[in-house]
Amino acid sequence: MKEPWEMRRASLHDRDALAALCEAAVAPDDYVIDRLEDLILLGVVQIALDGERIVGMMHYAPAIDGSGWLRAARTHPDYQRRGVATALLGSFVGLGARSGVRALRLWSSAANVAGSASANASGFREVARFSRMKRKTVKGSDRGARISFTTELVQEILESPILRRAGGYVPYDRAFIALTPATIHLLANSGALYRVAGGVVVLSPRPEREAETSQDFGLAAGDPAKVLGGIAAARVRGVESVEVYLPFDRSVLDAAARAGFEPESWGQEAVLFERTLDVRPVSYRQRRTYAEIAAGKREGYAALGLLAGKHDHAPGGPHEDRWNR
Repeated sequence: MKEPWEMRRASLHDRDALAALCEAAVAPDDYVIDRLEDLILLGVVQIALDGERIVGMMHYAPAIDGSGWLRAARTHPDYQRRGVATALLGSFVGLGARSGVRALRLWSSAANVAGSASANASGFREVARFSRMKRKTVKGSDRGARISFTTELVQEILESPILRRAGGYVPYDRAFIALTPATIHLLANSGALYRVAGGVVVLSPRPEREAETSQDFGLAAGDPAKVLGGIAAARVRGVESVEVYLPFDRSVLDAAARAGFEPESWGQEAVLFERTLDVRPVSYRQRRTYAEIAAGKREGYAALGLLAGKHDHAPGGPHEDRWNR
């Protein structure tokens, strides 16, 4: 019998409790701890509660292709194998369907049997496998050229053998996205597509932090050996190293090794899961926000000012986003 965990969205007030959860679930140096504020503010952190105790968490962020990316799943050791992760996944399925998200994706290590079981139990299916690899850049003359959108570009990418080996997905901006004509158009307009060594690579945006000296990218088209060797010498965006998720295919991984790439300590065999959603009619909230109640007691510009956020209001208002209906 599944336990009825209470679910709610985390706020910054939960930051310390979430840090304690990460420390217990992973280690004191869990990378998620330093990013908790960003995760809470950028996207949705859903938490599972046993009474007042936070026993699990998971983060959602929208991807450029209209899907939702799930990550940072943590369950307290005392509550593992009790359906916490499955319940969190289920809550996002419901929220996503009501919010017009047509697919949710996540990845897990092939060695993480429990994680894969939770994904399968929540209706996710495996769609591809990848291996994360990295190498230092070297000086070269070819810096790569940004690509504009054309119908010929779409055909080149969608018919490329490397994309077929990846199931049609590439890594982009800390998520995996499906390459469709619409997505290719969005990537080209955002300046993410580059021509390198005759192939096409997808460059992820880099956080504006000095410590970020590496560039994440994905292969969209071209000969893997040539493109991987080319990007290592391209010094794209002036970084010291490049990192990539490659299809978990022996010929591709061998080509990467010949180009000087080495496996990362994590993500050596990453399983990409996806669940498509039946989008439901959008349901809007019926109860008024704090600002609307306060505005109803005033008239004229004072009321408009409250609704526009010109005055103080209670935490969480005056707006409510689509994940809090």
